[in-house]
Amino acid sequence: MGAADGPPALPLNLVGDFGGGGMLLAVGLLAAYVETKQSGQGQVVDAAMVDGSALLMASTFGLKAAGVWQPGRGNNILDGGAPWYGVYMTADGEYVSLGAIEPRFYSDLLQRLDLDEAQLPARKDRQRWPQLRAAIAGRIIARTRQQWQDALEGTDVCFAPVLSMEEAPQHTHMEARDTFIRIEDVLQPAPAPRFSRTPSAVQRPPPTPGEHTQEVLRDWGITTG
Repeated sequence: MGAADGPPALPLNLVGDFGGGGMLLAVGLLAAYVETKQSGQGQVVDAAMVDGSALLMASTFGLKAAGVWQPGRGNNILDGGAPWYGVYMTADGEYVSLGAIEPRFYSDLLQRLDLDEAQLPARKDRQRWPQLRAAIAGRIIARTRQQWQDALEGTDVCFAPVLSMEEAPQHTHMEARDTFIRIEDVLQPAPAPRFSRTPSAVQRPPPTPGEHTQEVLRDWGITTG
């Protein structure tokens, strides 16, 4: 990940700690629970972040094995190399993202950008991706992020504004889904995934350090003076 002319990008700790670590551990525990209901036996769930991070790359390794994935950063469809799958600056210095991979989404994008597909380089011509990117960038930079939101949201262009952590909770889609909640005036993501019959909810704020020490000790049969 990262720009072709830059260093690798740091994906926060989403890939290791959370994606390859915590999420895969949760999946492993659930799978082991289902298995033990059948076998009646327990087992150790070995969830290493390095294994989980590698597993998250399974589809990419598949593309590499098929000869579809090119070496180097910024040379492929999903890493920002393809002009129709990337991030562009708008007139107000903000950014929007495009993900029009499928041909019909791509054609819709060009139509809404007022670009004639017949006059552009072929979308699969990697050698001419820079020219195609320049044509798209030239259209995007002509309007502000909000103007593009007004024009493209709700269409099949596969478009989204790039929002800050302060802006994202206020987006209409986030608000409609209650994606963010406020607990004791602290804004935070709501529980996910969602369940139709047993909906999740935050029952209370997290405890302060030591808040339940005495209750826990009593539960374990330990008495203190």
